[in-house]
Amino acid sequence: MRREELAWVAAAAFFASGCGDGARVCPISATDVVLPQDENPHPVTTEWWYFTGHLWDDAHNRFGFEVSFFQTRVSDQYAYVAHFALSDPAAAEHRYDQRAVSPPERWTRLDFDLGGWTLLREGQSWRTSASMPGGAVELALDDEKEAAIHNGDGLIEMGGGLLSYYYSTPRLSASGTLEIGGQRRAVQGYAWHDHQWGDFDVFASRGWDWFSLQFDDGTEIMLFILRTRDGGALPTGGTFVDAGGCARDIEAFEITPLRTWHSPHTGADYPMDWTVTIPELSLALEVRATFDDQEMDSRATTLNTYWEGEVTASGTREGKPVTALGYVELAGYGPWGP
Repeated sequence: MRREELAWVAAAAFFASGCGDGARVCPISATDVVLPQDENPHPVTTEWWYFTGHLWDDAHNRFGFEVSFFQTRVSDQYAYVAHFALSDPAAAEHRYDQRAVSPPERWTRLDFDLGGWTLLREGQSWRTSASMPGGAVELALDDEKEAAIHNGDGLIEMGGGLLSYYYSTPRLSASGTLEIGGQRRAVQGYAWHDHQWGDFDVFASRGWDWFSLQFDDGTEIMLFILRTRDGGALPTGGTFVDAGGCARDIEAFEITPLRTWHSPHTGADYPMDWTVTIPELSLALEVRATFDDQEMDSRATTLNTYWEGEVTASGTREGKPVTALGYVELAGYGPWGP
């Protein structure tokens, strides 16, 4: 079906998705993204599968985690990278590690194994495991909502006029085991999944600010600001997902940092703690890092550094108090590119 036909169908048709009390329906997106087929790796320049989330042990201690897998192509050769991080907000400790492999052929299905760091898709569930000195996870991540296709058609600019396809599963239940500080414990919680791919150059931009927030009332928000090489900032994506799973684009939003954190590791200055306002949702938030030092120095694998940190949020939406947990990614403030 051509894009013009898809747009006509999207304007004319709706499908029931269990939103709210069942009386409401979600509009069909006019997109070339086809799921579940497009969950698998594509023959493109850049692709990644990101998982961030929050885990609680039986004593109600909370931990943040990131497990990310990347595919990149140089000429006809494909390489795979994985990043793994754990955040302990009570101790203000952040641990991370990275791995890379270059197999003889491109991987074509979601059954990754990078030296024991694994990612497997089974139906509506993910299985992932990773370990490093001082920390490990083995998790089952089960879809709680349908994928949210960003920008309606799934296309997000990534610098230099180059586009990517991008969708998120904004809420997954998480269960399994966490090892941190030499102690292994059972954990449960929830997670966020991002999948993005295309023939774009990450370093065609000057980086980006990305926010994912999961609210206690069952709603979620994604905000994405691309920073261009000429010093500008381009709000390229915003999505609100209601408690029933219906996603809608956010037309305008404002993010204002309240302070700066100077990294003693890379010398980067990162904006930190933000006010977020979204007029169409009557939403006003303060978003705060659970602690500052959640930087990833991944120059050994992806030629960059970035801040990927657990955050809390509180404020009001339509005059009612709301709270959230989330993750923020700040890319391009430190060493960036070859």
